[in-house]
Amino acid sequence: MGDIAMKKAMIIINPTAGMNQGELFINKIDKKFKKHFDVVDIRITKKEKDAIKFSQEAAKEKYECVFAAGGDGTVNEIISGIAEQNYRPKFGIIPLGTVNALARLIGISMDIDVSIENIDFEKTRQIDIGKANDKYFGNIFSMGSISKAIHEVDTDKKAKFGPLAYLTMTLKRVLNDDVHRIKVETENGDYIGNASHVIVLLSDYFGDIKLVGGNDNGGYANIMILVDSKLISKINLIPYIIKGSVEESDKVIRIRAKNIKITSEEKNIETDLDGDRGDYLPVEIEILPNHLKIYC
Repeated sequence: MGDIAMKKAMIIINPTAGMNQGELFINKIDKKFKKHFDVVDIRITKKEKDAIKFSQEAAKEKYECVFAAGGDGTVNEIISGIAEQNYRPKFGIIPLGTVNALARLIGISMDIDVSIENIDFEKTRQIDIGKANDKYFGNIFSMGSISKAIHEVDTDKKAKFGPLAYLTMTLKRVLNDDVHRIKVETENGDYIGNASHVIVLLSDYFGDIKLVGGNDNGGYANIMILVDSKLISKINLIPYIIKGSVEESDKVIRIRAKNIKITSEEKNIETDLDGDRGDYLPVEIEILPNHLKIYC
């Protein structure tokens, strides 16, 4: 008789996440996972793209699952690491970051101890991911001043101030917004005109905040284009955000599509993928339906 294959799990921990408390949970994580797996492989990231490398290794060695114990950046790197592999391990999140948008979307507790205790290794769901040029995202692609604000918040400020660091920088940026002349092309219609922000959302929610009407995107993304930069326009959006129906505002263009191309004659318009820097325009986006299995 051949050897019984060992069940292996990899947990990738970002030590700087969660106000530099990532490594404090190693023992709790190890104890939880050893109840279910023969091999528990804990990796600590030291530099950018370590999580990509580690998760690629987990895929090639056919680990049953790979978990991100970190923030949105760590989550994005793991998605990028396994997205193109022939064998893709199941994916999980222990939310140690500042925003934890995808973790909120799938209903994971933001209390770290509770999130570890509540992991159910028998319960998964399939999620769509997006591919923007040669990069990947699991929740949101954006273009505009909020993207710039996210990129201007350094690690020390995130560790010290948490979500407040993003909010402060975003308010500064929103008050001095730019309008860009862009072209958005999709299989369900095009938009040519001014925009201060473009958001491509893989669900109806940003984190646990419902933005648009509808329930099941069925492999489509919600493209939302804010057509001007006036502060009053943003203030007028607040009631629609509260109602979860941003698309009803006359300041927002909404398109649902699977294949998206965003271009501009302007130079150096930067983009964001799940809180990490994306490419400058032009960008071509493809939605990959039901591409990953995630613990929920």
